[in-house]
Amino acid sequence: MNTLLRSAGPRLTLQPLRCTLALLMLASLVEHAGAQTAKVTMPARGICAHRGASDTHPENTLVAFREAIRLGAHMIEFDVALTKDGQLVLMHDRTVDRTTNGKGPIAALTLAEVAKLDAGAFKASQFAGQRVPTLDAALQMMPENIWLNVHLKGRAELAAKVTRRIVAHGRLHQAFLACGAAAATAARSIEPRIKICNMERQANSRTYVNETIKAGAQFIQLLGGETVDPADTTLLKQRKVRINYCCANEAAKVERLFNAGVEFPLVDRCSDMLRVSDGQQIPRLKPVYRSRLKFPKLATPASILLEQRHLTGGSAQQGLALTAKHYFTSTSHTIYRYDRNWKLLNQKAIKIEGVNHMGAIHHHDGFVWAGLLHGPVGNKYDPKLDRSKIAKIRAGDLEIVKTWDITKDVTWIDPVCFDGRHLWVGDLRDLGLHRYRIDGDRIQREGVFRYPPAMHFSQGLRIVGRKLYTIHTFGSMDGLFEFDLPETLSDKLQNPTRVWEITETRMHLEGFDFIPGKPGQIWHAQGTYVDRYQLRELGK
Repeated sequence: MNTLLRSAGPRLTLQPLRCTLALLMLASLVEHAGAQTAKVTMPARGICAHRGASDTHPENTLVAFREAIRLGAHMIEFDVALTKDGQLVLMHDRTVDRTTNGKGPIAALTLAEVAKLDAGAFKASQFAGQRVPTLDAALQMMPENIWLNVHLKGRAELAAKVTRRIVAHGRLHQAFLACGAAAATAARSIEPRIKICNMERQANSRTYVNETIKAGAQFIQLLGGETVDPADTTLLKQRKVRINYCCANEAAKVERLFNAGVEFPLVDRCSDMLRVSDGQQIPRLKPVYRSRLKFPKLATPASILLEQRHLTGGSAQQGLALTAKHYFTSTSHTIYRYDRNWKLLNQKAIKIEGVNHMGAIHHHDGFVWAGLLHGPVGNKYDPKLDRSKIAKIRAGDLEIVKTWDITKDVTWIDPVCFDGRHLWVGDLRDLGLHRYRIDGDRIQREGVFRYPPAMHFSQGLRIVGRKLYTIHTFGSMDGLFEFDLPETLSDKLQNPTRVWEITETRMHLEGFDFIPGKPGQIWHAQGTYVDRYQLRELGK
Protein backbone atom coordinates (compact mmCIF):
# COMPACT_ATOMS: atom_id res chain seq x y z
CA MET A 1 0.00 0.00 0.00
CA ASN A 2 3.07 2.28 -0.15
CA THR A 3 1.77 4.20 -3.18
CA LEU A 4 -1.17 5.71 -1.32
CA LEU A 5 -0.50 5.79 2.41
CA ARG A 6 1.36 9.07 2.47
CA SER A 7 -1.76 11.02 1.53
CA ALA A 8 -4.42 9.12 3.42
CA GLY A 9 -4.91 11.37 6.42
CA PRO A 10 -2.90 12.20 9.56
CA ARG A 11 -2.69 8.65 10.91
CA LEU A 12 -1.50 7.28 7.60
CA THR A 13 1.13 9.92 6.71
CA LEU A 14 3.86 7.37 7.15
CA GLN A 15 7.05 8.61 5.47
CA PRO A 16 8.03 11.10 8.21
CA LEU A 17 6.42 8.84 10.81
CA ARG A 18 8.72 6.00 9.78
CA CYS A 19 11.80 8.17 10.35
CA THR A 20 10.55 9.23 13.77
CA LEU A 21 9.67 5.69 14.81
CA ALA A 22 13.01 4.39 13.58
CA LEU A 23 14.82 6.88 15.80
CA LEU A 24 12.62 5.94 18.75
CA MET A 25 13.36 2.26 18.13
CA LEU A 26 17.09 2.93 18.12
CA ALA A 27 16.85 4.91 21.31
CA SER A 28 14.67 2.46 23.21
CA LEU A 29 15.56 -0.97 21.82
CA VAL A 30 19.05 -1.03 20.40
CA GLU A 31 20.88 -0.05 23.59
CA HIS A 32 20.64 -3.66 24.76
CA ALA A 33 21.22 -5.28 21.38
CA GLY A 34 24.62 -6.69 22.23
CA ALA A 35 23.20 -9.35 24.51
CA GLN A 36 21.12 -10.76 21.65
CA THR A 37 23.86 -11.17 19.07
CA ALA A 38 24.62 -14.84 18.58
CA LYS A 39 27.98 -16.00 17.29
CA VAL A 40 28.42 -15.76 13.54
CA THR A 41 31.26 -16.87 11.29
CA MET A 42 33.19 -13.89 9.94
CA PRO A 43 35.02 -13.99 6.59
CA ALA A 44 38.66 -15.10 6.76
CA ARG A 45 39.52 -13.04 3.68
CA GLY A 46 37.90 -11.30 0.74
CA ILE A 47 37.15 -7.91 -0.77
CA CYS A 48 36.70 -4.74 1.27
CA ALA A 49 34.34 -2.28 -0.44
CA HIS A 50 36.07 1.08 0.06
CA ARG A 51 33.31 3.52 1.10
CA GLY A 52 30.86 0.97 -0.27
CA ALA A 53 30.57 0.17 -3.97
CA SER A 54 32.07 3.59 -4.63
CA ASP A 55 32.93 3.20 -8.30
CA THR A 56 29.28 2.92 -9.29
CA HIS A 57 27.45 4.45 -6.31
CA PRO A 58 27.92 7.61 -4.19
CA GLU A 59 30.53 6.90 -1.54
CA ASN A 60 29.63 6.54 2.13
CA THR A 61 25.88 6.28 1.45
CA LEU A 62 23.45 3.51 2.34
CA VAL A 63 22.80 2.79 -1.33
CA ALA A 64 26.54 2.18 -1.87
CA PHE A 65 26.58 -0.19 1.11
CA ARG A 66 23.52 -2.08 -0.13
CA GLU A 67 25.17 -2.55 -3.51
CA ALA A 68 28.38 -3.87 -1.92
CA ILE A 69 26.30 -6.29 0.16
CA ARG A 70 24.32 -7.36 -2.91
CA LEU A 71 27.55 -8.07 -4.80
CA GLY A 72 28.89 -10.23 -1.96
CA ALA A 73 31.65 -8.04 -0.48
CA HIS A 74 33.24 -9.37 2.71
CA MET A 75 34.06 -6.04 4.39
CA ILE A 76 32.80 -2.47 4.08
CA GLU A 77 34.96 0.53 4.90
CA PHE A 78 33.34 3.85 5.78
CA ASP A 79 34.41 7.12 7.38
CA VAL A 80 32.87 8.72 10.48
CA ALA A 81 33.10 12.37 11.47
CA LEU A 82 31.59 14.69 14.06
CA THR A 83 29.15 17.49 13.22
CA LYS A 84 29.10 20.87 14.92
CA ASP A 85 26.59 19.58 17.47
CA GLY A 86 28.57 16.43 18.19
CA GLN A 87 26.58 13.96 16.07
CA LEU A 88 28.12 11.04 14.15
CA VAL A 89 27.79 11.09 10.37
CA LEU A 90 29.56 9.39 7.47
CA MET A 91 31.91 11.72 5.60
CA HIS A 92 35.44 11.21 4.31
CA ASP A 93 36.55 14.74 3.50
CA ARG A 94 37.03 17.57 5.97
CA THR A 95 34.43 19.52 3.99
CA VAL A 96 31.15 18.49 2.36
CA ASP A 97 32.00 20.29 -0.90
CA ARG A 98 33.10 17.32 -3.04
CA THR A 99 30.36 14.79 -2.27
CA THR A 100 27.29 16.96 -1.54
CA ASN A 101 25.58 20.09 -2.79
CA GLY A 102 26.68 21.90 0.36
CA LYS A 103 29.77 23.83 1.31
CA GLY A 104 32.00 24.13 4.33
CA PRO A 105 33.62 21.91 6.95
CA ILE A 106 31.53 19.07 8.31
CA ALA A 107 32.51 20.27 11.79
CA ALA A 108 30.82 23.62 11.09
CA LEU A 109 27.43 22.10 10.22
CA THR A 110 24.75 20.74 12.54
CA LEU A 111 23.15 17.36 11.98
CA ALA A 112 19.95 19.09 10.85
CA GLU A 113 21.93 21.02 8.23
CA VAL A 114 23.79 17.92 7.05
CA ALA A 115 20.51 15.99 6.76
CA LYS A 116 19.29 18.43 4.11
CA LEU A 117 22.27 17.89 1.80
CA ASP A 118 22.12 15.83 -1.38
CA ALA A 119 24.89 13.25 -1.16
CA GLY A 120 24.11 11.36 -4.36
CA ALA A 121 23.77 13.76 -7.29
CA PHE A 122 27.53 14.33 -7.48
CA LYS A 123 27.87 10.72 -8.64
CA ALA A 124 24.95 10.50 -11.05
CA SER A 125 21.48 11.97 -11.44
CA GLN A 126 19.88 8.62 -10.58
CA PHE A 127 21.23 8.98 -7.03
CA ALA A 128 19.87 12.48 -6.45
CA GLY A 129 18.27 12.71 -3.04
CA GLN A 130 20.59 10.29 -1.26
CA ARG A 131 21.47 11.67 2.17
CA VAL A 132 24.55 11.68 4.35
CA PRO A 133 23.91 8.74 6.69
CA THR A 134 24.28 8.83 10.43
CA LEU A 135 26.45 6.14 11.99
CA ASP A 136 23.33 4.70 13.63
CA ALA A 137 21.61 4.31 10.25
CA ALA A 138 24.65 2.57 8.77
CA LEU A 139 25.04 0.16 11.67
CA GLN A 140 21.32 -0.58 11.73
CA MET A 141 21.21 -1.84 8.12
CA MET A 142 24.34 -4.01 8.12
CA PRO A 143 24.33 -7.81 8.06
CA GLU A 144 25.74 -9.66 11.06
CA ASN A 145 28.59 -11.34 9.16
CA ILE A 146 30.27 -8.55 7.20
CA TRP A 147 33.36 -6.84 8.59
CA LEU A 148 32.84 -3.13 9.35
CA ASN A 149 36.00 -1.09 8.80
CA VAL A 150 35.14 2.13 10.66
CA HIS A 151 37.66 4.82 9.72
CA LEU A 152 37.68 7.60 12.30
CA LYS A 153 38.13 11.12 10.98
CA GLY A 154 39.03 12.44 14.41
CA ARG A 155 40.64 11.57 17.70
CA ALA A 156 39.59 10.81 21.28
CA GLU A 157 36.09 12.38 21.43
CA LEU A 158 35.07 10.77 18.16
CA ALA A 159 36.54 7.40 19.16
CA ALA A 160 34.63 7.35 22.44
CA LYS A 161 31.30 8.23 20.82
CA VAL A 162 31.71 5.73 17.99
CA THR A 163 32.63 2.96 20.41
CA ARG A 164 29.49 3.57 22.44
CA ARG A 165 27.32 3.25 19.33
CA ILE A 166 29.07 0.05 18.20
CA VAL A 167 28.39 -1.45 21.62
CA ALA A 168 24.77 -0.24 21.60
CA HIS A 169 24.14 -1.87 18.23
CA GLY A 170 25.72 -5.17 19.26
CA ARG A 171 28.43 -4.92 16.60
CA LEU A 172 31.54 -5.63 18.68
CA HIS A 173 32.00 -8.98 16.93
CA GLN A 174 32.36 -7.40 13.49
CA ALA A 175 33.28 -3.71 13.74
CA PHE A 176 36.78 -2.33 14.21
CA LEU A 177 38.12 1.21 14.43
CA ALA A 178 40.76 2.31 11.92
CA CYS A 179 42.49 4.99 13.92
CA GLY A 180 45.66 6.31 15.52
CA ALA A 181 47.04 5.57 18.97
CA ALA A 182 45.25 8.35 20.88
CA ALA A 183 41.87 7.39 19.47
CA ALA A 184 42.53 3.71 20.19
CA THR A 185 43.32 4.51 23.83
CA ALA A 186 40.10 6.52 24.18
CA ALA A 187 38.04 3.76 22.58
CA ARG A 188 39.49 1.05 24.81
CA SER A 189 38.77 3.15 27.89
CA ILE A 190 35.08 2.91 26.94
CA GLU A 191 35.10 -0.75 25.90
CA PRO A 192 38.28 -2.86 26.22
CA ARG A 193 36.91 -5.40 23.73
CA ILE A 194 36.72 -2.93 20.86
CA LYS A 195 38.78 -4.06 17.87
CA ILE A 196 41.45 -1.70 16.53
CA CYS A 197 43.09 -1.37 13.14
CA ASN A 198 46.34 0.45 13.80
CA MET A 199 46.65 3.54 11.56
CA GLU A 200 49.47 5.19 13.54
CA ARG A 201 52.33 5.96 11.13
CA GLN A 202 50.63 3.81 8.47
CA ALA A 203 53.04 2.28 5.95
CA ASN A 204 54.08 -0.90 4.16
CA SER A 205 57.11 -1.79 6.27
CA ARG A 206 58.39 -4.14 8.97
CA THR A 207 58.50 -1.18 11.38
CA TYR A 208 54.78 -0.58 10.94
CA VAL A 209 54.14 -4.31 11.30
CA ASN A 210 56.11 -4.50 14.54
CA GLU A 211 54.45 -1.39 15.98
CA THR A 212 50.99 -2.82 15.18
CA ILE A 213 51.79 -6.08 16.94
CA LYS A 214 53.21 -4.21 19.94
CA ALA A 215 50.08 -2.05 20.15
CA GLY A 216 47.89 -5.17 20.45
CA ALA A 217 45.81 -4.23 17.43
CA GLN A 218 43.56 -6.82 15.81
CA PHE A 219 43.94 -5.37 12.30
CA ILE A 220 46.59 -3.63 10.23
CA GLN A 221 46.07 -1.61 7.06
CA LEU A 222 49.20 -1.73 4.91
CA LEU A 223 49.60 1.24 2.59
CA GLY A 224 51.53 1.73 -0.64
CA GLY A 225 53.66 -0.32 -2.98
CA GLU A 226 52.73 -2.79 -5.69
CA THR A 227 52.81 -5.76 -3.34
CA VAL A 228 53.72 -6.67 0.24
CA ASP A 229 56.45 -8.76 1.79
CA PRO A 230 55.15 -12.29 2.48
CA ALA A 231 57.46 -12.40 5.51
CA ASP A 232 55.47 -9.51 6.99
CA THR A 233 52.09 -11.13 6.36
CA THR A 234 53.37 -14.44 7.78
CA LEU A 235 54.47 -12.69 10.98
CA LEU A 236 51.13 -10.86 11.27
CA LYS A 237 49.17 -14.07 10.87
CA GLN A 238 51.29 -15.77 13.52
CA ARG A 239 50.32 -12.94 15.88
CA LYS A 240 46.64 -13.21 14.78
CA VAL A 241 46.53 -9.75 13.23
CA ARG A 242 44.17 -9.52 10.25
CA ILE A 243 45.69 -7.87 7.20
CA ASN A 244 44.05 -5.11 5.14
CA TYR A 245 45.68 -3.17 2.33
CA CYS A 246 44.81 0.25 0.92
CA CYS A 247 44.11 0.50 -1.90
CA ALA A 248 43.99 -1.52 -5.15
CA ASN A 249 41.75 -1.41 -8.20
CA GLU A 250 43.69 -3.45 -10.74
CA ALA A 251 42.98 -7.15 -11.03
CA ALA A 252 46.66 -8.11 -11.31
CA LYS A 253 47.57 -6.13 -8.22
CA VAL A 254 44.73 -7.52 -6.13
CA GLU A 255 45.74 -11.01 -7.16
CA ARG A 256 49.36 -10.32 -6.14
CA LEU A 257 48.19 -9.02 -2.77
CA PHE A 258 46.11 -12.12 -2.10
CA ASN A 259 49.03 -14.36 -3.09
CA ALA A 260 51.36 -12.42 -0.78
CA GLY A 261 49.09 -12.98 2.21
CA VAL A 262 46.88 -9.86 2.29
CA GLU A 263 43.43 -10.87 3.49
CA PHE A 264 41.28 -7.83 2.65
CA PRO A 265 42.33 -5.44 -0.13
CA LEU A 266 40.37 -2.19 -0.04
CA VAL A 267 38.91 -1.53 -3.49
CA ASP A 268 36.65 0.99 -5.20
CA ARG A 269 35.82 -1.29 -8.15
CA CYS A 270 33.91 -3.73 -6.02
CA SER A 271 32.23 -5.78 -8.73
CA ASP A 272 35.40 -6.18 -10.82
CA MET A 273 37.64 -7.07 -7.88
CA LEU A 274 35.15 -9.61 -6.54
CA ARG A 275 35.81 -11.57 -9.70
CA VAL A 276 39.46 -11.72 -8.61
CA SER A 277 38.45 -13.12 -5.23
CA ASP A 278 36.25 -15.61 -7.09
CA GLY A 279 39.43 -16.84 -8.76
CA GLN A 280 40.98 -17.24 -5.32
CA GLN A 281 38.11 -19.60 -4.41
CA ILE A 282 36.74 -17.13 -1.87
CA PRO A 283 32.94 -17.56 -1.65
CA ARG A 284 30.96 -14.37 -1.93
CA LEU A 285 29.27 -13.35 1.29
CA LYS A 286 25.70 -14.49 1.90
CA PRO A 287 24.49 -11.78 4.29
CA VAL A 288 23.08 -12.95 7.60
CA TYR A 289 20.58 -10.73 9.42
CA ARG A 290 19.19 -10.87 12.93
CA SER A 291 16.55 -8.69 14.55
CA ARG A 292 17.66 -6.44 17.40
CA LEU A 293 14.17 -6.20 18.94
CA LYS A 294 13.73 -6.73 22.67
CA PHE A 295 10.32 -8.13 23.61
CA PRO A 296 9.20 -10.58 26.29
CA LYS A 297 9.98 -14.20 25.28
CA LEU A 298 10.74 -13.12 21.71
CA ALA A 299 13.35 -15.27 19.93
CA THR A 300 15.41 -13.76 17.10
CA PRO A 301 16.65 -16.47 14.70
CA ALA A 302 18.88 -15.47 11.79
CA SER A 303 17.71 -14.88 8.24
CA ILE A 304 20.06 -15.34 5.28
CA LEU A 305 19.58 -13.33 2.10
CA LEU A 306 20.27 -15.96 -0.56
CA GLU A 307 19.60 -13.93 -3.70
CA GLN A 308 17.97 -10.84 -5.17
CA ARG A 309 16.16 -11.50 -8.45
CA HIS A 310 15.35 -8.72 -10.89
CA LEU A 311 11.94 -9.07 -12.54
CA THR A 312 12.39 -8.46 -16.25
CA GLY A 313 8.62 -8.10 -16.56
CA GLY A 314 5.92 -7.13 -14.12
CA SER A 315 6.43 -5.99 -10.55
CA ALA A 316 5.97 -7.05 -6.92
CA GLN A 317 5.14 -3.74 -5.27
CA GLN A 318 2.47 -5.15 -2.98
CA GLY A 319 2.66 -8.89 -2.49
CA LEU A 320 3.25 -12.32 -3.92
CA ALA A 321 1.71 -15.79 -3.80
CA LEU A 322 3.55 -19.00 -4.66
CA THR A 323 2.39 -22.39 -5.87
CA ALA A 324 4.26 -25.51 -6.96
CA LYS A 325 3.83 -24.46 -10.62
CA HIS A 326 3.34 -20.70 -10.75
CA TYR A 327 4.30 -17.54 -8.89
CA PHE A 328 1.95 -14.53 -8.65
CA THR A 329 2.72 -10.92 -7.72
CA SER A 330 0.56 -7.85 -7.24
CA THR A 331 0.83 -4.12 -7.71
CA SER A 332 -1.87 -1.65 -6.71
CA HIS A 333 -3.83 -2.45 -9.88
CA THR A 334 -2.48 -5.62 -11.53
CA ILE A 335 -1.79 -9.30 -10.85
CA TYR A 336 1.11 -10.95 -12.69
CA ARG A 337 1.62 -14.68 -13.23
CA TYR A 338 5.12 -16.18 -13.63
CA ASP A 339 6.67 -19.60 -13.97
CA ARG A 340 8.94 -20.78 -11.13
CA ASN A 341 11.95 -19.13 -12.79
CA TRP A 342 10.19 -15.75 -12.66
CA LYS A 343 9.46 -15.64 -16.39
CA LEU A 344 6.35 -13.53 -16.89
CA LEU A 345 3.48 -15.53 -18.42
CA ASN A 346 0.52 -13.16 -18.29
CA GLN A 347 -0.97 -10.26 -16.37
CA LYS A 348 -4.32 -8.67 -15.74
CA ALA A 349 -5.56 -5.40 -14.30
CA ILE A 350 -8.08 -6.01 -11.52
CA LYS A 351 -10.99 -3.59 -11.77
CA ILE A 352 -13.85 -3.62 -9.26
CA GLU A 353 -16.39 -0.85 -8.84
CA GLY A 354 -15.89 1.34 -5.78
CA VAL A 355 -12.25 0.40 -5.10
CA ASN A 356 -9.03 1.38 -6.82
CA HIS A 357 -6.10 -0.12 -4.93
CA MET A 358 -5.03 -3.72 -4.31
CA GLY A 359 -2.80 -5.01 -1.52
CA ALA A 360 -0.91 -8.23 -0.77
CA ILE A 361 -2.41 -11.42 -2.23
CA HIS A 362 -2.65 -15.15 -1.46
CA HIS A 363 -3.20 -18.32 -3.48
CA HIS A 364 -5.22 -21.32 -2.34
CA ASP A 365 -6.56 -24.28 -4.31
CA GLY A 366 -6.61 -22.65 -7.74
CA PHE A 367 -7.70 -19.17 -6.69
CA VAL A 368 -5.92 -15.90 -5.91
CA TRP A 369 -7.40 -13.89 -3.05
CA ALA A 370 -6.98 -10.11 -2.95
CA GLY A 371 -8.14 -7.22 -0.81
CA LEU A 372 -8.98 -3.88 -2.44
CA LEU A 373 -9.78 -0.43 -1.03
CA HIS A 374 -10.58 3.06 -2.27
CA GLY A 375 -7.47 5.15 -1.82
CA PRO A 376 -6.51 8.74 -2.64
CA VAL A 377 -6.89 10.02 -6.19
CA GLY A 378 -4.62 12.83 -7.32
CA ASN A 379 -3.22 13.04 -3.78
CA LYS A 380 -6.72 13.80 -2.48
CA TYR A 381 -8.34 11.49 0.04
CA ASP A 382 -12.04 11.44 0.93
CA PRO A 383 -12.84 9.14 3.89
CA LYS A 384 -16.49 9.09 2.81
CA LEU A 385 -15.39 6.94 -0.13
CA ASP A 386 -13.80 4.27 2.08
CA ARG A 387 -14.51 0.78 0.81
CA SER A 388 -12.96 -2.61 1.53
CA LYS A 389 -13.67 -5.51 -0.80
CA ILE A 390 -12.43 -9.08 -1.12
CA ALA A 391 -11.91 -10.58 -4.59
CA LYS A 392 -11.68 -14.29 -5.39
CA ILE A 393 -9.78 -14.61 -8.68
CA ARG A 394 -9.31 -17.73 -10.80
CA ALA A 395 -5.57 -18.37 -11.00
CA GLY A 396 -5.59 -19.81 -14.53
CA ASP A 397 -6.93 -16.76 -16.35
CA LEU A 398 -7.01 -14.15 -13.54
CA GLU A 399 -10.77 -13.66 -13.94
CA ILE A 400 -12.74 -12.41 -10.93
CA VAL A 401 -15.29 -15.02 -9.87
CA LYS A 402 -16.68 -13.48 -6.65
CA THR A 403 -16.41 -10.34 -4.53
CA TRP A 404 -17.50 -9.47 -0.99
CA ASP A 405 -17.88 -6.00 0.55
CA ILE A 406 -16.63 -5.97 4.16
CA THR A 407 -16.51 -2.18 4.65
CA LYS A 408 -18.69 -2.45 7.77
CA ASP A 409 -15.85 -4.33 9.48
CA VAL A 410 -12.68 -3.15 7.70
CA THR A 411 -12.06 0.31 6.24
CA TRP A 412 -8.40 0.12 5.19
CA ILE A 413 -7.69 -3.37 3.94
CA ASP A 414 -4.33 -4.80 2.92
CA PRO A 415 -3.09 -8.38 3.25
CA VAL A 416 -5.41 -11.35 2.89
CA CYS A 417 -4.86 -15.05 3.44
CA PHE A 418 -7.26 -17.97 2.94
CA ASP A 419 -6.15 -21.02 4.91
CA GLY A 420 -8.78 -23.36 3.44
CA ARG A 421 -11.11 -22.81 6.35
CA HIS A 422 -10.92 -19.13 7.23
CA LEU A 423 -10.21 -15.92 5.37
CA TRP A 424 -7.83 -13.62 7.27
CA VAL A 425 -7.90 -9.91 6.47
CA GLY A 426 -5.55 -7.17 7.69
CA ASP A 427 -6.89 -3.73 8.59
CA LEU A 428 -4.38 -0.88 8.49
CA ARG A 429 -6.60 1.35 10.61
CA ASP A 430 -7.44 -0.79 13.61
CA LEU A 431 -4.17 -2.76 13.47
CA GLY A 432 -5.81 -6.16 13.60
CA LEU A 433 -6.26 -9.30 11.52
CA HIS A 434 -9.96 -10.04 11.01
CA ARG A 435 -11.04 -13.66 10.58
CA TYR A 436 -13.99 -14.65 8.39
CA ARG A 437 -15.76 -17.92 7.66
CA ILE A 438 -16.96 -18.36 4.08
CA ASP A 439 -20.08 -20.44 3.56
CA GLY A 440 -20.93 -20.62 -0.13
CA ASP A 441 -21.52 -17.03 -1.22
CA ARG A 442 -21.83 -15.78 2.33
CA ILE A 443 -19.02 -14.34 4.45
CA GLN A 444 -19.22 -14.00 8.22
CA ARG A 445 -16.76 -12.30 10.55
CA GLU A 446 -15.70 -14.42 13.57
CA GLY A 447 -13.31 -12.15 15.44
CA VAL A 448 -10.02 -10.25 15.32
CA PHE A 449 -6.45 -11.33 16.06
CA ARG A 450 -4.73 -8.52 17.96
CA TYR A 451 -0.95 -7.97 17.85
CA PRO A 452 1.16 -5.32 19.68
CA PRO A 453 0.40 -1.76 18.49
CA ALA A 454 4.16 -1.11 18.11
CA MET A 455 4.06 -3.43 15.08
CA HIS A 456 1.72 -0.90 13.39
CA PHE A 457 0.11 -2.77 10.46
CA SER A 458 0.61 -5.98 8.56
CA GLN A 459 2.01 -5.90 5.03
CA GLY A 460 1.81 -9.64 4.41
CA LEU A 461 0.10 -12.58 6.11
CA ARG A 462 0.25 -16.38 6.10
CA ILE A 463 -1.29 -19.16 8.21
CA VAL A 464 0.63 -22.45 8.51
CA GLY A 465 -0.98 -25.01 10.81
CA ARG A 466 -1.36 -23.38 14.21
CA LYS A 467 1.11 -20.62 13.41
CA LEU A 468 0.44 -17.14 12.06
CA TYR A 469 3.17 -15.25 10.17
CA THR A 470 2.93 -11.54 9.47
CA ILE A 471 5.43 -9.01 8.10
CA HIS A 472 5.48 -5.47 9.47
CA THR A 473 6.94 -2.09 8.66
CA PHE A 474 6.44 1.60 9.53
CA GLY A 475 6.29 0.81 13.26
CA SER A 476 8.93 0.43 15.95
CA MET A 477 8.80 -3.37 15.53
CA ASP A 478 9.72 -4.32 11.96
CA GLY A 479 10.33 -7.82 10.64
CA LEU A 480 8.64 -11.14 9.88
CA PHE A 481 6.88 -12.35 13.04
CA GLU A 482 5.60 -15.75 14.13
CA PHE A 483 2.63 -16.11 16.50
CA ASP A 484 0.91 -19.09 18.08
CA LEU A 485 -2.73 -19.13 17.02
CA PRO A 486 -5.13 -19.26 19.98
CA GLU A 487 -7.98 -21.75 19.95
CA THR A 488 -10.50 -18.92 20.02
CA LEU A 489 -10.16 -15.26 19.15
CA SER A 490 -10.75 -12.61 21.79
CA ASP A 491 -9.70 -9.05 22.52
CA LYS A 492 -6.60 -10.37 24.27
CA LEU A 493 -3.36 -9.04 22.82
CA GLN A 494 -1.21 -11.77 21.27
CA ASN A 495 2.57 -11.52 21.57
CA PRO A 496 4.95 -12.84 18.91
CA THR A 497 7.19 -15.80 19.66
CA ARG A 498 9.86 -15.22 17.00
CA VAL A 499 10.98 -12.53 14.58
CA TRP A 500 13.26 -12.68 11.54
CA GLU A 501 14.96 -9.58 10.20
CA ILE A 502 14.02 -8.88 6.57
CA THR A 503 16.12 -6.13 5.05
CA GLU A 504 14.79 -3.37 2.84
CA THR A 505 16.96 -3.85 -0.23
CA ARG A 506 14.84 -1.68 -2.55
CA MET A 507 11.77 -0.40 -0.70
CA HIS A 508 9.99 -0.88 2.61
CA LEU A 509 8.79 -4.32 3.68
CA GLU A 510 5.93 -5.76 1.65
CA GLY A 511 4.34 -9.17 1.01
CA PHE A 512 6.00 -12.58 1.24
CA ASP A 513 5.23 -16.27 0.81
CA PHE A 514 6.84 -19.59 1.68
CA ILE A 515 8.46 -21.41 -1.26
CA PRO A 516 6.86 -24.80 -1.99
CA GLY A 517 9.42 -27.59 -1.72
CA LYS A 518 12.05 -25.41 0.00
CA PRO A 519 11.56 -25.67 3.78
CA GLY A 520 12.24 -22.46 5.63
CA GLN A 521 12.60 -20.31 2.52
CA ILE A 522 10.54 -17.32 1.40
CA TRP A 523 10.37 -14.93 -1.51
CA HIS A 524 9.84 -11.33 -0.45
CA ALA A 525 8.34 -8.52 -2.58
CA GLN A 526 10.65 -5.58 -3.30
CA GLY A 527 9.12 -3.82 -6.29
CA THR A 528 10.97 -4.73 -9.47
CA TYR A 529 13.01 -7.22 -7.41
CA VAL A 530 12.14 -10.25 -5.30
CA ASP A 531 14.45 -11.42 -2.51
CA ARG A 532 14.89 -15.03 -1.41
CA TYR A 533 15.65 -15.77 2.25
CA GLN A 534 16.42 -18.79 4.37
CA LEU A 535 14.75 -18.43 7.77
CA ARG A 536 16.78 -20.24 10.39
CA GLU A 537 14.89 -22.42 12.89
CA LEU A 538 11.59 -22.14 11.01
CA GLY A 539 9.41 -25.13 11.84
CA LYS A 540 11.33 -26.02 15.01
